[in-house]
Amino acid sequence: MKKALWVIAVAGSLLSGCGTSKKLEAANGQIETLKSQVESQTSKIAENSKLISQIKEENIQYSKEAENCRKLEYALRQRVEKINSALAVQGTSLQKIFEQTRDALTKFDDAGADVKYKNGLIYVSLQDRLLFPQGSTKLKPEGYEALQLVSDVVQQYHTVKIIVVGNTDSDGAGKAFKDNWSLSTERANTVVRLFRDKYGIDPARLTAAGKSKYDPVATNTTADNKALNRRTEIIINPNFSALWEAVETAN
Repeated sequence: MKKALWVIAVAGSLLSGCGTSKKLEAANGQIETLKSQVESQTSKIAENSKLISQIKEENIQYSKEAENCRKLEYALRQRVEKINSALAVQGTSLQKIFEQTRDALTKFDDAGADVKYKNGLIYVSLQDRLLFPQGSTKLKPEGYEALQLVSDVVQQYHTVKIIVVGNTDSDGAGKAFKDNWSLSTERANTVVRLFRDKYGIDPARLTAAGKSKYDPVATNTTADNKALNRRTEIIINPNFSALWEAVETAN
């Protein structure tokens, strides 16, 4: 009887051991699964940490770029303000010159004097019947007076430049000159020399040119139209070097 009980006990113990082993195997399987999940999550956390660091670095870079953009925008705004200021000064001066010159030459309107303000430049057109005898570069008395009036105005504005351009009609230049190029250019030279020598305008502000018959304001088909084409233009323009200086110094 005792022997039987011992056999039963041993058998029960073995059966109990088999159940524990299966539970242990199941537990170990769960542990391995959990380990795998932990490793996967750890890897994801590492990747996310790396991504977060990258985003932080990019944000720092973007912040620097944004600050640089703000500084650049401010500098550009300052430059534009300086340039606009210089343009305003030039524009105000030219408008005043236009008005003063137009008013000064009113008495010569019927003699062929005309003053226009267009494209930021002042054009003073003086027909040859006011300035020069036919085929000559010698100024008439009323020509001296008209040019002195122009000089009196531009002398008040020492930064503007003056371009004097001679023009002719399509007729020949006469015996004294080789062609209309020579005549138109020498008439411009006469006016420039007068501005320099008699009225004391800085020659660095003066330019002389001749366009011969190639810049007509009317067709050379009638005597009246030819009279319109025989003219000397005084073009008063702003001091562009001052504008460039504004551009260069606006930092």
